[in-house]
Amino acid sequence: MRFILLLLTFSFITVGFGQDLHLSQFYTNKMNLNPAFSGRYDGTYQFSGNYRNQWREAGTPLNTIFFSFDKHFFIHADELNVGILFNDDQFAGYNQRTNKFLLNASYTKRLGLNKLSAGIQMGVVLSSTDFSNQTFPNQWVYLNGEFDQNVQNGETNLSANQAYFDANMGLVWSRKFNNITPTVGFSVYHINKPKDTYNETYIERLRMRKVFFTEVDWRIKNNLSIEPKFLYMWTTNAQDLIVGTNLKKHLNSKIIHHIYAGVMMRTGFSRNIDAIFPTIGFNIDKFDVGFSYDINVSQLSQYNNSKSSLEWSVVYTFPMFNPKKLAIPCDRY
Repeated sequence: MRFILLLLTFSFITVGFGQDLHLSQFYTNKMNLNPAFSGRYDGTYQFSGNYRNQWREAGTPLNTIFFSFDKHFFIHADELNVGILFNDDQFAGYNQRTNKFLLNASYTKRLGLNKLSAGIQMGVVLSSTDFSNQTFPNQWVYLNGEFDQNVQNGETNLSANQAYFDANMGLVWSRKFNNITPTVGFSVYHINKPKDTYNETYIERLRMRKVFFTEVDWRIKNNLSIEPKFLYMWTTNAQDLIVGTNLKKHLNSKIIHHIYAGVMMRTGFSRNIDAIFPTIGFNIDKFDVGFSYDINVSQLSQYNNSKSSLEWSVVYTFPMFNPKKLAIPCDRY
């Protein structure tokens, strides 16, 4: 049973490193969700930090860290927003690590009540692995029923490190309808299809990943709002869908401005549900803090007691003191 668990876990992580690891609280670091989201907040600049720990039951957890920073620059009524995104994915059991350093720029224009943003993101991705902790199909010894690293693996021209340039782009639209504000975004990642392989002989290119995202901020009462969210990502035959909602309570406090709680589900079309994750969070002064825990409900849950991932998010937004609306006084005679 342990062998089955490790095999399934390794398969999951292989797919994860081959594509892009993402967050359950995807809406707390939106530059990772869509380059056009930089600067779309009420403030002067913003720091975001995320930490995700998963698959502890396999003995060697996968840790994911995100850091981002972005800032406004006003051009008359429009906005030029710039930012930087750093990501660190580390799977200690196999000494596999991926680091991303991405620069982000977006332009936001208001057309009547519509707010439209276009963004681009580009930078470098560094990956490394340790082949001494890995085995290959040719090293399987049938008589012993196990892998033997002393057997020739048959793989040649392997490099333990790789680096490639990556480019992403996206669009975001939103509009306020009385007490309802919908937001819709679409982005494409790896538009340059960079080389992603440790084998220097066989070139494997990273497929483009498409992301569709929508959410609604619905103020149902003066002190209560509901925020349904929908995320769908796909590339070739791989797909991921997250749907759910948060309920936010607005408080008349100078310190804690609001608290929220919700539940979301990760699944896909024509496949089983992967996980359900409750989420709680609060805003204190200039900080938004969120916590979520993935409960695995897939077939793998029978091997890990339905446990999966723990995730934290912290967002710091520096307030904007410039008034949004200017009025020129006029003397009356």
